[in-house]
Amino acid sequence: MAAPPEVTMKNLSGIWVMSKNLSGDLDPCLEIQGIPWIVRKAVSWATVTGRLKQLRTEGGLTTIHIDQTATGGIKGESENHQLNWMEFTHGSGMFGTQKVRTRWTTIDQNSVSGDGTPLDPFLTADWLDEEGGDLSFEAGSDDGKHVQVYVVSSKGGWTAEQIWGFAMIEGERYHVRRFIVRKGERAAKVRMVYEWKGRLEDS
Repeated sequence: MAAPPEVTMKNLSGIWVMSKNLSGDLDPCLEIQGIPWIVRKAVSWATVTGRLKQLRTEGGLTTIHIDQTATGGIKGESENHQLNWMEFTHGSGMFGTQKVRTRWTTIDQNSVSGDGTPLDPFLTADWLDEEGGDLSFEAGSDDGKHVQVYVVSSKGGWTAEQIWGFAMIEGERYHVRRFIVRKGERAAKVRMVYEWKGRLEDS
């Protein structure tokens, strides 16, 4: 179902299921990331569910923890994000070891990628401009309206950039994450849409 109005970027805690009907094709991104064909096919069939918990420390730092499960025999993954733009190492059974940075940001003409270049227009398109912050941000602050994630795989030779937010799709409001995966001259882009299934305490 679409996200209720009380669920915002400052209050994402809950259960989210990736929408197969509304999301784009993830396969080109996974191919660039070196995922074998048989695994990519299993991902396309699987139902992916994320249990997300968002907290804010006394010092004002936002943390996001996601436990992700999938049907079809695909091993679950966990993510831990601290929105301070400090690099940390993340180990993944599917993607290997990665260097990750995460922060609040707000999409405007000055938005920049994790590599310092202007943010790709695909990542800035079609977002709802919702309440939740002013037009400036500092890394680690809560001033932004969107979440930006930048991932580097040194071994795989690829980068992945994500912007999270909300968008109107077919007349309803959904949580959306836009991805760009790059390796050398190759790039793949995808919009992933997540359906709301309820609060964690209701499950």
